[in-house]
Amino acid sequence: MKKHFKYIFSRFFFCSLVLSCVQSYGQNFLELKDDKIENYIGNYIEVLTDNKGIFTINDVLKSTGFKKSNSNVPNFGVTENTNWIKFTAVNLSDKKEFIVQLALATIDYVDCYSVYEDGRIDSVKTGDCRTINNRPLGRPDFAFKLSFNKNEKVKLFIKVRGGEQIQTPVNVGEQTLMLKSFINEDTLMGVYFGIILVMFLYNTFIFFSTRDKSYLFYVIYILIVGVTQLNFMGYASVYLWPESVYVSNIAVYVLSSITAISSIEFLKRFLSTKDKCPQLHKYFILFYFIYYIAIALAFFKKFNWSYQIIQINATLAATYILVVAVKISNQGYRPARFFLLAWSTFLIGVCVFVFKDFGILPYHKITYYMMPIGSAFEVILLSLALADRINILRKEKEESQLKTLELLQENQNIVLEQKASLEIKVKERTAELETSNRNLREAESQLINVEKMASLGQLTAGISHEINNPINFVVSNVEPLKRDVEDILHLLAKYNEIKNDSDIDKKLKEINDLKEKLDIGYLINEVNLLLNGIKEGAHRTAEIVKGLKTFSRTDEYDIKKMDVHQGINATLALLNHTITKENINIVKEYENIPPIECYPGKLNQVFMNLLNNAIQAVKANSKEGKQNTIILKTSGVNNSITISIKDNGIGISQKNLSKIFEPFFTTKEVGMGTGLGLSIVYGIIKSHYGEINAESVENVGTEFIIKLPIQLNKI
Repeated sequence: MKKHFKYIFSRFFFCSLVLSCVQSYGQNFLELKDDKIENYIGNYIEVLTDNKGIFTINDVLKSTGFKKSNSNVPNFGVTENTNWIKFTAVNLSDKKEFIVQLALATIDYVDCYSVYEDGRIDSVKTGDCRTINNRPLGRPDFAFKLSFNKNEKVKLFIKVRGGEQIQTPVNVGEQTLMLKSFINEDTLMGVYFGIILVMFLYNTFIFFSTRDKSYLFYVIYILIVGVTQLNFMGYASVYLWPESVYVSNIAVYVLSSITAISSIEFLKRFLSTKDKCPQLHKYFILFYFIYYIAIALAFFKKFNWSYQIIQINATLAATYILVVAVKISNQGYRPARFFLLAWSTFLIGVCVFVFKDFGILPYHKITYYMMPIGSAFEVILLSLALADRINILRKEKEESQLKTLELLQENQNIVLEQKASLEIKVKERTAELETSNRNLREAESQLINVEKMASLGQLTAGISHEINNPINFVVSNVEPLKRDVEDILHLLAKYNEIKNDSDIDKKLKEINDLKEKLDIGYLINEVNLLLNGIKEGAHRTAEIVKGLKTFSRTDEYDIKKMDVHQGINATLALLNHTITKENINIVKEYENIPPIECYPGKLNQVFMNLLNNAIQAVKANSKEGKQNTIILKTSGVNNSITISIKDNGIGISQKNLSKIFEPFFTTKEVGMGTGLGLSIVYGIIKSHYGEINAESVENVGTEFIIKLPIQLNKI
């Protein structure tokens, strides 16, 4: 009986204990008072993992899978799962307005459901991947309002999902106290960003003063660090891109990578790693490559992979940078010591922040703000390091200048001793060069005259033939015309022999017989034909003389306006004999262009030289059945005109094309040219502030393109 009683008592005690524990667990409410903010309430939170991301609030309300959090700040790590947290709050205050804060600004999706005792459910859907309009209080982090009466209970369900580290630091408090806390947080971040802004402006000013590229890269680094911290703390989504969900979505991954890359670029220039540590310098590109992969993954929405790659690469890069800085510091380079101090400060902040993410250190405001605090100290220390580096460089420069001055003083005596003998040698050499230059100028002048005489000889031969043809035409018509005129005069004389009416019939009969004999109709037609032939010959002679006068323009040594088409046509007229002889087809594609300011005689010399070259090139490439062609084009654009002379001649090889404008260069046989024709053309075009270029393909043809200003004072 006694044993049975003990058994019953023990069973009763065990059941009572279990019920007590269950009751105690079920009543683990968060008590809200009006004089206290409940920070990091993980002990009141239960968590649930939704592996497929399909649970609705109704599913969650029925779920029995919630487990009590074992941390003040539940940490879900880097995961693709959707996670839920829940807690129950009871209002023990006389006030009814409260705020729930989820103090991590980089969570992609945050949905909050408030379930009241009367069955009412309020919901707010926000997150870093939703616009700022979805945040009830417009905060950089996520805050939700609660309104319920004293002694009333509310169940809070918060659904979170994201690509980076997911932690849920939840703070709850009366509305007035929470708003004051928000002001304090904003003030602290304002101080940080004020430091960043001051350092940015200060170092920008120093860069423009010194033009030192280290300052430029440091300014870029400060700017990127500032924007990155703005994004981590959520202020970028509020102030920089409040409406851009896409930018907000990828900013964490892109900015983190760019910050690391810019820090490496600054390190390389600040510590001169290429010179002082070349073996390690070349491997920095591997970190760049990995960061580029992380950025690409972010653009393809592989956020979890991107974030994990960034974390691993950041750890390796930070360690590598530390090793490089230590190695250079061991060489006695003082800026490396400053860098080590600044970088160590930043690394401490990063390590504390990361250890907080992994639960090694507790989550509270100091560990949360440790990274911006570390970066603030870093930018200040690096600014001092840069200033010290400038002082070192200035000192080295002064020492170098002093050594240079000493060397100059040592060399001065030697210079003075050699000066006298050098002056004598210079005078002798100058006299020799002047004699050589004078001889060279005379030889060049003679060669230019030879070139001009050669052109003149070709021109004279053509003109002689062109004038000879119409003159022969005139001369050959004079004798027939004289004979026909004498016949007409003889006929007129017969009319004068009529003296009276008695012999009029007889005379008229003689006159008619004479008309019939002379064939007066044919005679008159022949006279007209002979006169027209003489007129045509005279006209052709006049045109040749006119073309020669237009071409030579010997009276025009001053700048005058010239019709380019008229100059080209005059040159063609003088070369007509050769063109006709070689059966060359001249194609004119003239546009309506204005007269240009130029030296007309010199410009006509350009046309003559280029057309002569084109004729010779076409002649050298002449084949049976091939149409020899020279195409002349003109066009005008803005304040300039373009002239093109293109042939289908023998062409110029690419190895010679770059030399054709050099004096004395020629591809013709010895005695066939001086090599000054195109050099003279080049000089004339340059004297007109123009350009000349040549394009050529062997056995296809050559095109010379001339560009000239319409007015010589408008290049």
